[in-house]
Amino acid sequence: MSTGKKIQRILRVFLVFFLLICLRIWHLGVIQREERLQEAEKPQQKTLLIRADRGVIVDRFGIPLAVNRISYNAAIYYAQIAEIPRISWQTGPDRKQVKIFLRKEYIQSLSKILASTLQLNVDRIEDLIHSKAALFPHVPYIIKASLSESEYYQLRMLEKDWPGISAEIAQLRHYPLGKTGSAIIGTMGAINPKEYARIAQEMSELQAASDYFEQEDQDRLKELKEKAYAIHDLIGKTGIEAQHEEALRGVWGKKTFEVDQKGRFIREISRKEPISGKQITLSLSSELQEFAEKLLRLDERTRDGRSRGYDPADKTRKIQKQPWIKGGAIVAMDPNTGEVIAMASHPRFDPNDFIYTKDSIFNVGKTSQMNRWLENSSFIGSLWDGIEVLERERSTEEIQAISWDFFLETLFDKDKPIYKFFEKMNVGKAVQIQEDYEAMLYFHREGLKVPIEIQKRLDALFLPKEDLPFAVDLARTVVYAPAFTDALLVQIGSMPIAQYRTLCQTFLKTERAARIKAKEAFRNNEFKQWRALHEKMFLEEKRKEEKEKKSYARPFIDYLDKKENELFQTFWEENKFLQLASPEMPEDLIRTFRSFSELTRPLLGNYKTLRHRSHQTEQDMAASFYPVGGYGFNRSYAFQSGVPPGSVFKLVTAYEALFQNIAFQMLDETSQKGVGKTLGGQLYPRYYKGGRLPKSASRNMGKIDLTTAIERSSNPYFAILAGDYFHDPEDLLKAAKLFGYGQKTGIDLPHENKGNVPNDLKINRTGLYSTSIGQHTLLTTPLQTAAMLTSIANGGLFLKPTIVKKITDHTMAQEHELCMQSIREIPMDAKIQRTLLEAMDLVVSGVKGSARPSAIRGLLAHPNILREYIDLKHHMVAKTGTAEIMGKLSYNPSSSPQIYKYTWFAAASFAEPHYQSPELVVVVFLRYGDSGKELAPLASQMIYKWREILKNSSK
Repeated sequence: MSTGKKIQRILRVFLVFFLLICLRIWHLGVIQREERLQEAEKPQQKTLLIRADRGVIVDRFGIPLAVNRISYNAAIYYAQIAEIPRISWQTGPDRKQVKIFLRKEYIQSLSKILASTLQLNVDRIEDLIHSKAALFPHVPYIIKASLSESEYYQLRMLEKDWPGISAEIAQLRHYPLGKTGSAIIGTMGAINPKEYARIAQEMSELQAASDYFEQEDQDRLKELKEKAYAIHDLIGKTGIEAQHEEALRGVWGKKTFEVDQKGRFIREISRKEPISGKQITLSLSSELQEFAEKLLRLDERTRDGRSRGYDPADKTRKIQKQPWIKGGAIVAMDPNTGEVIAMASHPRFDPNDFIYTKDSIFNVGKTSQMNRWLENSSFIGSLWDGIEVLERERSTEEIQAISWDFFLETLFDKDKPIYKFFEKMNVGKAVQIQEDYEAMLYFHREGLKVPIEIQKRLDALFLPKEDLPFAVDLARTVVYAPAFTDALLVQIGSMPIAQYRTLCQTFLKTERAARIKAKEAFRNNEFKQWRALHEKMFLEEKRKEEKEKKSYARPFIDYLDKKENELFQTFWEENKFLQLASPEMPEDLIRTFRSFSELTRPLLGNYKTLRHRSHQTEQDMAASFYPVGGYGFNRSYAFQSGVPPGSVFKLVTAYEALFQNIAFQMLDETSQKGVGKTLGGQLYPRYYKGGRLPKSASRNMGKIDLTTAIERSSNPYFAILAGDYFHDPEDLLKAAKLFGYGQKTGIDLPHENKGNVPNDLKINRTGLYSTSIGQHTLLTTPLQTAAMLTSIANGGLFLKPTIVKKITDHTMAQEHELCMQSIREIPMDAKIQRTLLEAMDLVVSGVKGSARPSAIRGLLAHPNILREYIDLKHHMVAKTGTAEIMGKLSYNPSSSPQIYKYTWFAAASFAEPHYQSPELVVVVFLRYGDSGKELAPLASQMIYKWREILKNSSK
């Protein structure tokens, strides 16, 4: 081949390459111009997300119930930090290329300046940035909330020079009325870490596959971004806050601005304003709600000593032991619309205590208060350790430490041998009883005879046989015998248990304060050294475990925190005695003290009254002073707890009789042989047609019909009515379901209790009799009872109780008003309604009515309330109710269950005489009372208060 041809071939190759380069330049400059231009500008753009204000919640008159107030936060935007190259190569002194970890070094410097400004631990900040702020790079990660104004403005000065720092003006949820309506309004809480990680993973997957999206996937990614949750965001957990989370949350905004190479602001490029959450207007009257809650608080003291019952042990009627907090509820509904005007429950909690912010001085005391409202084992343990005290609301707030005396009074009746035994016990006797009983168990296991001296000492305790194991387990819980030396027993053996428990609680308080200081020192010294040696290998092992389990990758700081706690626990157990021993509390004494968390030994016996039925430990014994189901701080007795309705349910039985056009009369005369007679004198025996008839509280009511049976609350009348005169026992169940029993009302609140209706009335005659008067397995809530009475007051329209009145968007222009919702129409002609209302009228105004003014102790002591009550004559109709439940408030095995009373008063008021213009339905429910009639003044005061509120609002 000639030289010329070779040159031509080479030139052609160069020409092809040149054309390809030109084509690529044209493609970049024309086709990909916009995309490349955006990429070129990316490092010069800074985007910040703007939090949306959460929607406010107001009552029916516009009074704020849940609002937002300004809070200053220090946040990190990791997306800005991510723009800094992770690795850079620089020329070293010897002219060799040196790898520099630019981003890591920047984060170290950033952490130092933040730690200095905010008084935080520098290592902790660095860990949080790497592990948690990086998880959602475009969402602010709060490293400290509720800054002071000084800290906020210092941070603002740093923003321009330190990319990634953001001084936020945020909104903090606040409940201006505190505890009022807390069970309805609800609580806020941190987003669940697993849910947060799930959202992060979904966003990551959608973003990675964005080029292949269907439209629905694009919409989903947009929705996730707009309603993004930061890892420290609070979301609705209960009540309206949870039920309407989507409406209240709003949509995040975004602003983009141009910065120079040093991150300094040049100009704003674009802004998308956040969209505030919607305003929710409740049907509640906050004034009536607070008034109802006040009535419940005051009645707690009124009911003290009012529980009277038959003690099967000594067959006498006596004052019964009551819980430290008894509890109750009041529901007020508009019978025309179904709107709930008030729904109070006692005890109550403060939702402000659930507004928890990470790493903030704002949280001081909040954790313990949250535990108090949640009534969890952590709080119960703090009570046992003497760190916390019980609190209750009455006319004033009262506190009670868990002293030894209080503990014994909670567990036992004062007149029982076991109470007197522990009242006089000292440390030496507590150790002795443990050793003797464990020795006896040993000899029994080995088939040997128990030594006489041991048996004599155990017999000399004079405890019932079934109480002895319980007494030993309680002694083991309070006094840890294995830790006592003979020398120590000589010194303090005669010390009363009450004094020993006080010393133990004093030590545990001191230890807690010392532990907090020691942990900070441990983190800065011992744990820092451990991290330097083991962190890399430790985290590699954890990531390997995650892959094997196919679980999501948790932030590494979570693993380190857990490891730190484990190592510190070992360190503290080895060193605490040296730090805390003193001449007043020598080491051998404090080694006998145990906190609640250390009470892990299994009990020798098994006791039905304790918290857990299986695998019981000393913690269950120590926690026995606290009710197994709690006092009910975070559970509304108005709609989340099912109880027997008692005689209030007789209205349903009466309705069914009227619907079937049954006319029945009898003589209600209680005797040793029976509960009444027919008009012809034939006896109704206690055991009648295969079931046990209930007797009335009043012995001789005489001749009664349906009206007088409601007026005087006859028990045998309704039992015989249901058993002998209804076409089918199932008719009573059908009527109950017609009035909403056994099913949720559908109120717009989570965790409503549906109650229960029995399913054995065809085969259980006693059950049929009991159900007819509101007992057996029939359970209801005050809200269900209010819905039932509403349908009688308005003539048969069964309405869905509503709590949300309207929802308004952020512009206040678009409004969604919730209309009255009728679930069904109950067949109730004017004659049936009038018969029921006239009978209920006689309950209040009749000469022999069960709630006549002269029969109510609470009215006689308050002339003003008595006068108002009398003025409501023929304007208020009602039905009393007293439900009996079996309860055991003494924990020793030899104690017997007793019959306690839950009391009811269900009333309806009318604006006009002759039951015209129904205005309000009020249902009052109280636990551990004596008689339903004593609740009548509470209902009448609610009616007068509502009239006063309406009058004032119309001015």
